[in-house]
Amino acid sequence: MKYSLKEILSLSLDIGERMLKCGAEVSRVEDTLHIICRSYGIEFREVFVMNSLIVVTLRKGHDSVTESRRIIHITRDMYQLEKLNSLSREICKNHVSRDEVLKKINSYKKPKYIVVAFGQVLAAVSFTLFFGGDFFDGIVSLIISTILFFMEYAARNKEINQLIRNFFDSFTIGVLALLLCKIGIGVHYDAIIIGCIMLLIPGLAMFTSVNDMFKGDTMSGISRFAEGLFSSLVIAGGIGCALVLLGGAL
Repeated sequence: MKYSLKEILSLSLDIGERMLKCGAEVSRVEDTLHIICRSYGIEFREVFVMNSLIVVTLRKGHDSVTESRRIIHITRDMYQLEKLNSLSREICKNHVSRDEVLKKINSYKKPKYIVVAFGQVLAAVSFTLFFGGDFFDGIVSLIISTILFFMEYAARNKEINQLIRNFFDSFTIGVLALLLCKIGIGVHYDAIIIGCIMLLIPGLAMFTSVNDMFKGDTMSGISRFAEGLFSSLVIAGGIGCALVLLGGAL
């Protein structure tokens, strides 16, 4: 089946946009767009990808088309990214239509909330124990990480800025850890705070930024690194405010 330049361009951008929103590296998105377009016989391709923008121009003969996509909200979703990688390989092999691609993209469901909540609780408790907490500190981390999950869920539905979410999440962690230790449920509030804070640390974003810079995407790498740095500072600020507010009570 023969597809128009416009359909090929929109199809490839649907994949690239969703990959970037899932936290894919800039170079991975560019390579995917090039490979998909090449599989449809498009020899001239100009692809420009940044963290917040994708611009692609395709030309075949005397016809050319250009389309851009603005990326606003980025989440780290490795499960969906793996699905998109598989879909891009299927597109190159079978040359499916855009309608089929959109249908498959929309069919990719996120992991069940109970699974996400369990993973978050398990991570927080494990880090708390690793950093010197005891059994009761683990219980406190379980309580705090559960509350944090519901806070993040509510904030995500309202599309609240990530920096603001990080500040209030870290402030909540600090306040709850100090209060629960004060009333005798927990013992080592520092281990509790560290364990729960690990859920907010933008480690993957920082790694991706360095990877982008090493691959030559300097602007995107610096942008992501700055984003991760600001997130870390905001998280530290939230914990600092909690310590200033309640630290003297212990």
